[in-house]
Amino acid sequence: MKIRKIHVYLTLVLLAFGFIISYSVQFTKSISSTDSAITDSQWEKKQRLQEKILEEQTQVQNLEEQLQKIKQRVSEIEKKMGDQEDQAREVLEELDEIRMWAGLLPVTGKGLVVTLNDSKTLPESGNMNDYIVHEEQIRQVVNELFSSGAEAISINGQRLTTNSAIRCVGPTVLVNEVKTVPPFEISAIGESEILLTALDMPGGVVQNLKEFSNIDVKLEIKEKIDLPAYTGDSQKLFRADHLAQKEDS
Repeated sequence: MKIRKIHVYLTLVLLAFGFIISYSVQFTKSISSTDSAITDSQWEKKQRLQEKILEEQTQVQNLEEQLQKIKQRVSEIEKKMGDQEDQAREVLEELDEIRMWAGLLPVTGKGLVVTLNDSKTLPESGNMNDYIVHEEQIRQVVNELFSSGAEAISINGQRLTTNSAIRCVGPTVLVNEVKTVPPFEISAIGESEILLTALDMPGGVVQNLKEFSNIDVKLEIKEKIDLPAYTGDSQKLFRADHLAQKEDS
């Protein structure tokens, strides 16, 4: 049989077509395999990122919970410290009040000043003692002032305490073991009108001083009086208070 050219051409075409189909199939498989590999890699990476994000979110949530607990603890501590500060403030206020009553703190306030002075008129006859100020007269004024509600008293700058002594030594008067001479300025902090009324009432201390002695007595209301603190031995003062409390018990 004679081979024609057409058959040769047809064979070549079929071979070329088969080759093309075969190459196309192989190329398609290769592309599909590559796409599949990229997709798997991306998916795994995405999964790892999601897991990392979840871990971070969990840590953030744990930190937020810890922060809330710390804030609550701080709030409790601040409240406790505030309560302790209030208690400490109350204790300090009570301590200051005790110190004030004990005379250990300087105080300022309105009140009354009583001045006792020797008579300016010297007697030609009679008892000279009736014309000078004595410790008893000073004590009468001081006792009446305290009884009328005076919160603090000083005599010529000497702050009086519960254990202060007022006594005569020759021509001078000792107050807290300090010598003082007339005029004796007795300064008292308290309700000035009440103090004045208590001293100057009929039959009161001032009237008795004027009737039974010749000393000069002056009363003066003051809107501001500055009293110094007690300058003596505070330990001696507290020991005396302690002994007095033991005797009372």
